[in-house]
Amino acid sequence: MTPEALSELFLLSPIGLLELDGEGRITGASLAARRLLNTLAPESEGLTDLFGVLHRVAPATMAQVRRASTTRGVVLDQAFIPVAGEGVTLSLIALGANRLIGLIADATELSTARADADRLGQQLRALQDGVRDHAAYSLDADGCIVQWSAAAERVHQWRAQEVIGHAATMLFPASTNAEGHLRESLRLAAQNGWCEEEGQRLRQDGTTFWASTVVSALRDAEGRPTGFSVVSHDATDRRRLEERVRADDTSPTDALTGVSSLRSFYDVTQAEVARARRYGQPLTMILIDPDEFRGVVDRQGQEFGEEWMRTLAGICRQESRTTDVVGRVGGEGLAVLLPSTELGGGLVLGERIRERMQRHVVPDHVGSRLTVSVGVAEVSDAVASVDALLEAASTAVDRARKSGMNLVVAYDA
Repeated sequence: MTPEALSELFLLSPIGLLELDGEGRITGASLAARRLLNTLAPESEGLTDLFGVLHRVAPATMAQVRRASTTRGVVLDQAFIPVAGEGVTLSLIALGANRLIGLIADATELSTARADADRLGQQLRALQDGVRDHAAYSLDADGCIVQWSAAAERVHQWRAQEVIGHAATMLFPASTNAEGHLRESLRLAAQNGWCEEEGQRLRQDGTTFWASTVVSALRDAEGRPTGFSVVSHDATDRRRLEERVRADDTSPTDALTGVSSLRSFYDVTQAEVARARRYGQPLTMILIDPDEFRGVVDRQGQEFGEEWMRTLAGICRQESRTTDVVGRVGGEGLAVLLPSTELGGGLVLGERIRERMQRHVVPDHVGSRLTVSVGVAEVSDAVASVDALLEAASTAVDRARKSGMNLVVAYDA
């Protein structure tokens, strides 16, 4: 670059360029630099001494410059200097013992972004603290509590100063394998982004409650887990209601899972198939079967199998619409009937259920998880009855298993 071109760049650059001696005296400044410097000091005061201006408007920045011992390299890196609610960013590079180059830029957008971030932080804190039955808190990479919301104080009854710095295992009852359970949850969250589970949690007074918990991984710029965000919902009332429903022998629901029994589901499906055929409306069924269920239950016990089935039923209900029908159609199989829904909609719902189940941790059974194979079928001229619909969905499940399990497959005649 010729000296003339370099001089033109120095004068016309949209980023302010400065040339300084070792004492901070300005020996050269681009037009943009002079315009931005006028926001730091009125032009009437003169702009010959940058260090003098900094000492007046940003003494901390000036002290940082004075402490710098280098005579070649970066002395100041994009320091924010507030001016009248806005400000500039300033970088200084030493080219020798008595020469510096400065870069000064308008920081209005940075100031706006910081204000937006502060506002979003306030909104997040208000959300965390305002909910009544959700405990929100954060853990470091080792599972120690580093942040504790006011909502968490209400749910667990511990104050922040009593829990921060302690392992989150203190929130589990003594009867549980707290350390192993927490380790497994954090491992799954780090591996998959998040995981969920249900189980007992402890209050400060020693009482327990049934919690539905989601653990999400927090990552650095390289994607490495640096901590975890936890939201735990007090689901005690829902759990008690499910237990009452299971205890009611006259209920048309399945005693274990609380969803429709086989007979009730079959009757509803029969009526919906007839309606879909009569009016030409789409009707889709999802069949969900656990992978290698019997082998895992043989190793972990019947209690594990029952808790897993209740979890699957709960997730199917949560993900479904109010017009959908969830039923138990076999020893460990569940089905979801989706009125007015085409095959594609069933595939989307099946994938949501599959994904949630692969992330779910069963309390007191660390290291034992179950995935599901999901089959999706739609009423058509070739699939025109309840039995045909169930058979088509079952065929799709078999294909999912043969393809490696933990998959969602559509029926294709």
